[in-house]
Amino acid sequence: MILSMSARRQLPLAVLAVFCLFSAFSAHATNTPVFRHALELWPASDYEIVVFHRGEMESASQTLVDQLRVSRGQVFANVDVKTVDVSGQMEASMEDLWTCQTNPLPPWVVVRAPDTSPDASPVWSGHLTETMVGALLDSPARRKIAESLLRGATAVWILIESGEATRDEAAVDTLSAELKRLEKTLKLPQAVAGDPKLHSPLPMEVEFSLVRITRTDPAEEFLLTLLQHGKPLFSARPAAFAVYGRGRMLGALVGREIEAEAIETACGALVAACTRESKDQNPGRDLLLAANWNSIFEPGAGKNSSSAALPAASAATPKISDAQQPSAERSDWAPYVLLTVAVFGAAFVFAMGRRTKLKG
Repeated sequence: MILSMSARRQLPLAVLAVFCLFSAFSAHATNTPVFRHALELWPASDYEIVVFHRGEMESASQTLVDQLRVSRGQVFANVDVKTVDVSGQMEASMEDLWTCQTNPLPPWVVVRAPDTSPDASPVWSGHLTETMVGALLDSPARRKIAESLLRGATAVWILIESGEATRDEAAVDTLSAELKRLEKTLKLPQAVAGDPKLHSPLPMEVEFSLVRITRTDPAEEFLLTLLQHGKPLFSARPAAFAVYGRGRMLGALVGREIEAEAIETACGALVAACTRESKDQNPGRDLLLAANWNSIFEPGAGKNSSSAALPAASAATPKISDAQQPSAERSDWAPYVLLTVAVFGAAFVFAMGRRTKLKG
């Protein structure tokens, strides 16, 4: 079909209208700040814990595996536990994972990060012991991080010390001063009609905290492994990470990168309006944390945040009704509706141009 000159002029305008309408919606999904949107709507991705064993496990080892399994429901750890008998037929992916281990002694544990390829290096591996299970699920620093986020903190900054006092204190001074300044100067986006309703009674405010850990602290060995996985850090330099939402970590600032402008950029991005509602469209990766994130929807949330961290394993799981249950999927249909309307609008513009030409 040969289009008239008038129709050809109308077509680019129609296509541009479609693009502009869809882009406008995508670029202005909500005025809810990123940190709060993440806390309410982005579930933490699961770490895969694979326990390799040979034949039937001894009762002590089976008890430890059971503790890992129930940690998801009892202390709300974001883990997915599976067992693999190396004396039997294994799936190809599990066999590859097993053969890649160095001198493994069953029962042998391999921890894999969320959403990684089968050939990616695991986060951690080692012999199954009671100490290992405890360190995998809990540490003092991770407890502090979870408690701060459950109180509604914008972000928790983790500083890995280098061990050189001068550099470490300089990094702490820079971070502390800048975070205090940003708490006063960063402004929350103004709410507008159409923003998703916030379900948590937590106060909406800009608040940062700082957690320091040393590289030689045995209690934080697993956390250090999590933080450094995929990005080797130089031991001679301090490194800082911002953690927000339900334990989502931004990339590290290392050494001289720990400066005012870089800190402000990271903090400003977390306070800004959330333009990408899907977690996967935003930078960062999730830490393994034991925290009852749904406790933020309970009356009085934030006042007893420590009750949702790992030490309170007996705490009941808070329940919210279907009407209150937030869902990251609730607005996923909106872009398609808007796109459909835009396409019909474009078709109408094109048809009118065609009709005008025929009448002429």
